[in-house]
Amino acid sequence: MTGNISTKEKEKEEKRRLEILRKQRRDRINHLAQEQIRLYVPSTIVRFYRRRYDKNPSKYENIGGALERARMPVTVPRFMAIALFYPLLSLIPGSMLGYLFAEVILPLETFEYFNIHVMAVYPFSVHPEFYTILSIVLFALFAYFFVRSSILSYPYYMGNLRKGKIENGIPHTVNMLLGMARGGVPLASAFKFIAENEHIFDEISKEFGKIVELMEFFGYDLQSAIKYVSLTTPSEKFSNFLENFLNVIESGGNVVEYLKLKSEQLFEEREKYHSLFFETLQLIAEIYLAMFIVTPLFFLTVLVVFQILQGGVLAGYRVVLFTFMPIGSIMIMYLVLGMMPKEPKASFVKEKVVVEDIGVRINGDKSNEFKINKYKRFYNKLKGFLVAPFREVIYSLTLRAVSFYLAIPPLVFFLFTYNRIDFESLLIGIVISVFLPLILFLEYRDRIIRRIESQIPDFLRQLAGLNEAGLNVVEALKHVSNMEMGTLNREIVKIRRDVEWGELVTEALRKLETRVRSGVISRVISLVVKAVESTPSIKEALYTASIYSEIEIEARDRIRGQMSMYTIIIYIAFFVFLYTSYVLLNNIISIFQNIENLPPGVVAGVDLKMLRDTFYQTTLLVGFFSGLTAGVMGEGKIEAGLKHVIAFVLIGYIFFTKVIVF
Repeated sequence: MTGNISTKEKEKEEKRRLEILRKQRRDRINHLAQEQIRLYVPSTIVRFYRRRYDKNPSKYENIGGALERARMPVTVPRFMAIALFYPLLSLIPGSMLGYLFAEVILPLETFEYFNIHVMAVYPFSVHPEFYTILSIVLFALFAYFFVRSSILSYPYYMGNLRKGKIENGIPHTVNMLLGMARGGVPLASAFKFIAENEHIFDEISKEFGKIVELMEFFGYDLQSAIKYVSLTTPSEKFSNFLENFLNVIESGGNVVEYLKLKSEQLFEEREKYHSLFFETLQLIAEIYLAMFIVTPLFFLTVLVVFQILQGGVLAGYRVVLFTFMPIGSIMIMYLVLGMMPKEPKASFVKEKVVVEDIGVRINGDKSNEFKINKYKRFYNKLKGFLVAPFREVIYSLTLRAVSFYLAIPPLVFFLFTYNRIDFESLLIGIVISVFLPLILFLEYRDRIIRRIESQIPDFLRQLAGLNEAGLNVVEALKHVSNMEMGTLNREIVKIRRDVEWGELVTEALRKLETRVRSGVISRVISLVVKAVESTPSIKEALYTASIYSEIEIEARDRIRGQMSMYTIIIYIAFFVFLYTSYVLLNNIISIFQNIENLPPGVVAGVDLKMLRDTFYQTTLLVGFFSGLTAGVMGEGKIEAGLKHVIAFVLIGYIFFTKVIVF
């Protein structure tokens, strides 16, 4: 009995302590925090809501919690003032729209015909002024409530959006914390590192940023800050992680062991999610094949018969096909991309190179011996622009870098084939000539990045082994650069060269992160850099980064391998589509070709050219969107489907120009 009473007292004491923490934070935010939402709102309305908020804070508890979960830098009184002021402003455009509706868009005169018939039921007439005023009032009220509900629901929407992004970044964050903990980095420094690198950890860095903010600016200790964030984060999964992490800290447990077990647990959960994803993807692939490859073929087969009997059916079929095929395919691709296992996409700041003009003076006079050859400089710029995709910029592959190669092939093709081939062939040739260089560049870039990523674990293990043998990072880099590491060897040589020229090893590693724009490499390099800055012995951090990168690459390759099966299925279905079209068209010709006294190209009242064009256009449309879908289902990227689009379109073009000829 005594134990139960003691437990209840502890729970009450914990609740009182958390309530005090909340009140302290509210007071500090209200009086000290600087607002970052730069929306104008009259101070009178803010003061009005502040008095109401101070008088009854529990009334605004829900909206306050939503603002906190969304991490929106605004106080509750100011947000409520915004949610009142701008809806009031919306009354003006709403009233104007209502007046425009009543006087121009749908004036009362348009109801005259209707009023004649309803006079018996409604024996009164509507005055034009009343109709206009009613329209103005209704539109103004609609604008007010629409704007107000949109503003008030925005924090809830942002909280739900952040929840998915936070849970998506938990495995990577746990692995990073594990690597830094093994490397001897203090927890406060590790939290601050994650908070400062939002380009790597996405929304989860804001949660750690809140912990750092509470500790550095509001005087919270580490345990209280973690407890507060665990109560206010929108992700229940992340909240459980923080609570367990806090229990380990308070009980003096082994943080490294906890993070290791948590990493293994998250890895098992990810494997289960991958299994569920592939089962769902299989179902989606079957739905896509049934609805967007088999169904068009089925309707074509049936409608050809109706076309023979009464005609005029295939024209409507084209309208329906060209409307619903793109919409349905885009929905399927969007659904697959939304389900795809994701990793936080790192964003990078482009490295700026500043070249200064050096003025040379001899005996106080400016020398004219050093001149810039403008023509040579122009030539070098042009040469650099033309070969840019084959240099380091291949990692980022900007539109500016490949614009020359995307514009020249279609232009040359157009000049050499204009008025020599039909319009359909010209259009297909231009599309292929635009896509083909882009595909080559994308595939070349992805292949190089995949090679570098696959060699990163061996590189880190080599560094860890040399560091364990007593060499520091600089000496280890010099030894590793002399080894054969494949494609990565070129980048290692650049790192060694930068270090030999006096640059810090951390800056040289960050340059690698900037050049090779990969999420895996970005997180690995960030871990190594933090370990280098914290301790001279970084072998544990290097080994952890090596294992982490190897697991990530292996999981991604396994997903890629299993998803490639669906690309093969789409190819098989497309060839079945072509074969069925060939059989159907040949049967139509063979049945009616002996009938005499018919116009050329017409068999028993059926326009064969129109039938062929319908099948041809259906094939091209199915091939185009099947190619994009194959890229999404096979590699998880829409741009990966461009090569399949070219293959399907080219096969369909050859099939209907060389095989189906009549």
